[in-house]
Amino acid sequence: MYGAVKTAKLAWAMGDVGLGIMVWLNMVAIVLLYKPALKALKDYEEQKKQGIDPVFDPVKLGIKNADFWEKEAKPDQEKVS
Repeated sequence: MYGAVKTAKLAWAMGDVGLGIMVWLNMVAIVLLYKPALKALKDYEEQKKQGIDPVFDPVKLGIKNADFWEKEAKPDQEKVS
């Protein structure tokens, strides 16, 4: 009986540590992504005010290393133009 109780306590303690690590990693990610996310939101709202269908363009926003979106945005812009 002692082993079963001890194991459950250890399992909960390990779960608590794992959850704590995930929280810290997510907080770091939120801090790093805060500025690009706000830029994208402001650009989206501006496009909506202009009455156009919003298109995400990372080059226009100065967001680097968004290779997929750089390729994806070009065909959409050609259709709109």
